[in-house]
Amino acid sequence: MRRLRARADPCDPTTLLVEGREVHHAVHVLRLHPGDRFVAFDGLGGEWEAELVERGPVLRARVVRPLPAVRVPYHLTLYQGVPRGDRMDLVVRMGTELGVSAFVPVRTRRSVARGDRSARWRRVAEEAAKQCRRATVPSVEAPLEFPQAVERFARHARRVVLWEGGGAPLPEVLARPGVRELAVFVGPEGGFDPQEVDALQAVGEACSLGPVVLRTETAGVAAAAVVLACWGFTSAA
Repeated sequence: MRRLRARADPCDPTTLLVEGREVHHAVHVLRLHPGDRFVAFDGLGGEWEAELVERGPVLRARVVRPLPAVRVPYHLTLYQGVPRGDRMDLVVRMGTELGVSAFVPVRTRRSVARGDRSARWRRVAEEAAKQCRRATVPSVEAPLEFPQAVERFARHARRVVLWEGGGAPLPEVLARPGVRELAVFVGPEGGFDPQEVDALQAVGEACSLGPVVLRTETAGVAAAAVVLACWGFTSAA
């Protein structure tokens, strides 16, 4: 069934509102008319079967029934050294499919990419969540400079740094008892410089995905896949 992001009408919880870019998609691409049904999700974990009631600048739909929602039963934050070109789009899209809860783009000393494309990355995350039937849309922060990113990284309960210099295998780290909350830090194309390695190792654990050296846009996605395999999705009403 066709899937659209919506929000509950604050005056009537049985009514859903479809707004913004989703209106164009619903009307001109999906060609929905009053009486047509679709799946609505709010990006926060709610999902419903809905029936379109009224077209206009904002679409109004009624809730037919709540649906079991595919949720991530853990919180995974990916600190990603911003890669060149559109490779961050790939990281966000595939990371969303694989359960990443939050993306924090980071500018390191060896980062080539500059500028702030976070608005685009948020759209990529929303489209990926819609496509993969995930009920939550991950957050995407504006890019942080490395010192600010390390300061935020240090606040997480569990922290690992993916580094070609080795470390504990990620599945071994995930098998340890503790809260299912993890922050993963990945460097840019040129890797971390020595001072950045020292700063990260002071607050996080070096971690390995194996003996091969992965590209930056592959490493974070691979880590998300390992976390998903170990901790899994859930489906809840």
